[in-house]
Amino acid sequence: MALNGTEITEPVEGLFSLWSRPGFLVRRLHQISVAVFIEGMAELELTPLQFGALSIIAVNPGMEQAAVGTELGVDRANNADVLNRLEKGALIVRHTAPHDRRTKKVYLTQRGREMVLAGNERFADIQKRFLGPLSATERKIFLALLSKLIEENNSLGRTVLRFAER
Repeated sequence: MALNGTEITEPVEGLFSLWSRPGFLVRRLHQISVAVFIEGMAELELTPLQFGALSIIAVNPGMEQAAVGTELGVDRANNADVLNRLEKGALIVRHTAPHDRRTKKVYLTQRGREMVLAGNERFADIQKRFLGPLSATERKIFLALLSKLIEENNSLGRTVLRFAER
């Protein structure tokens, strides 16, 4: 069949439905997760990666900046961008390590501490809204299955996530 001189094809049968493709479903779920997060953190103007970095630094003051990226599972360029934005917002400071001038240690400022605490209060509501359609038992199973998929396939990602805390 031709349309305006260009040959077009008939429908292709036997393809996997998008709804049976884990990658499609994970990507769509991620889009929804980010939208719920951004809405919940709107007043604080924090992205998921920024909040993640602040959370990591909050429990590990003085952590090397490269280790923050490893904990987040992001590459060096994205980690640098996240930390630069947090530093410009006066939420973190970086200091050169005395033993190695190439190493930067990261700390929360007082403003950063206040921001991570405010974000943490909102995060409970964000989680509740996002996971709301699931029962308590389903939530545990869902999170366990996600963790298992990540752990078993961790080496296949662009960055290798380090499993520090659960």
